[in-house]
Amino acid sequence: MKIHEVTALLEQQGTWVRRNVKTRDHLLFGDDQQEVRGIGICWVASKGAILEAVKQRVNFIITHENPFYQCSTQMHTAALKAAEEKKRILKEHGISVYRCHDVWDCIKEYGVADQWAFRLGFTFEERFVSSYYQAASIPEMTAEALAHHVAEALRQDGELGVYMFGNPQKKIHRIAIGCGAATNLYELLEFYPDAVIVSDDGINNYDAAQYAIDQHIPMIVVNHAGCEIAGCKAMVPWLRKHLHSSSICYLEEGYTIHYYTTGS
Repeated sequence: MKIHEVTALLEQQGTWVRRNVKTRDHLLFGDDQQEVRGIGICWVASKGAILEAVKQRVNFIITHENPFYQCSTQMHTAALKAAEEKKRILKEHGISVYRCHDVWDCIKEYGVADQWAFRLGFTFEERFVSSYYQAASIPEMTAEALAHHVAEALRQDGELGVYMFGNPQKKIHRIAIGCGAATNLYELLEFYPDAVIVSDDGINNYDAAQYAIDQHIPMIVVNHAGCEIAGCKAMVPWLRKHLHSSSICYLEEGYTIHYYTTGS
């Protein structure tokens, strides 16, 4: 099996992706005519993930995020040098890298959006296949209890906490979530939530947090990687099923955040 056969299989699933206009899903490094020896999946092909691929004799990495830092011809010099070091390792070991983002964010059941909802454990309303957003009515709990619930859901994927803006004692009956960096607060408002769950890369403090505080909407913030890794891990069994191959593994990228508090 060649790499282009695997990427074609993935791209066929994304009927909502406007590939003729714009997509993030491309071969970023290597040769799509290369024979696949082993496939490694990761949220981002960090240097650690690449070295793990070398150890596992993986020659095709599927990464959700861009492993080369900045999509620009005007990169910071330090980032450019670090990207070149990654590419040197990839070339030395004959490893190709494909980014699968737009398809895997929204693919039903196994993708990032639905796996994040499954991790949270609530019954969410039907999501449009091309949408990053969904909502659920939940048993009444305080915003603080909801934050603890979310933190516990993240634990199995290596995340150890969340933080929150707003009143911890507000009673919550309805929530809205996005996935990854697609957590635009103003779009989540269309679901009339009592609280929202967003990612650190999907909001900012001077706008979204300020609005949430002013409008008394508790906003629970999780790490971008933390709410997407479950979906990336689910690509492993999906590919094993569709490719009838066991030579597929998950590559740990080292994105655990360590939280330090005053203990108050």
